[in-house]
Amino acid sequence: MQRSAGSLVAVVILFAASAAPAGAQSIWKKLDLDKLALEGIGVATGPVSPSTIVSVPSYGVQADYGEIARHFRIGFSGSFWSSRFTDKTVNRFITQLDKSLADPADSVKFDRVEVSTISIEADLRYLPTSASAAVQPYVGGGIGLHIVNAQSKLIENTFVESALDNIGAGISAIAGVAILPAHRVSVGVEARYTVLGTLRFGTVRAGAMFHFSRQQRPKVTSP
Repeated sequence: MQRSAGSLVAVVILFAASAAPAGAQSIWKKLDLDKLALEGIGVATGPVSPSTIVSVPSYGVQADYGEIARHFRIGFSGSFWSSRFTDKTVNRFITQLDKSLADPADSVKFDRVEVSTISIEADLRYLPTSASAAVQPYVGGGIGLHIVNAQSKLIENTFVESALDNIGAGISAIAGVAILPAHRVSVGVEARYTVLGTLRFGTVRAGAMFHFSRQQRPKVTSP
């Protein structure tokens, strides 16, 4: 698991480094993949709003692999959601099919098109605060593997079903904030926007994480 995690992290770093200005690429030279270790695990849930698809809750697990360089952390997540295309979208598709029928008396019957997605993602996050701060805002980006499955009698065994069923890489932009109410526990909210081919969706997740090891905040001592 740790070896596969390191490989996925390397892909994220190479992607980000290639997009960075030449002056900023010195940051990537300071990254040390040997520092990667599982430091925390948690759960998250929140609404996902794909384009042309009914908004539904998504459910996921998160893993924190620690600080890879000053102010930069690596995270992994796995998530799942299941929904359907909006009736308006399906009806528009049926209207186009009806226009192509040779006999105007024929018609295509309506059937809902179900769609589900399983995602495994790796994120690189920038935190302007220290690792021991009580409130930690962050921004970042990620790359992930997404498995999309669509099913309906309307599209069964057609090229439409083949086009919707997909296993591919997607990219994400993220922003969020984590709060540490206790030394080994953090709670947070994160907004994520993912682009996967023609499928685009935004997600807002709230979650909690338990940390196996974390730098303690310095104690305030009286003079």
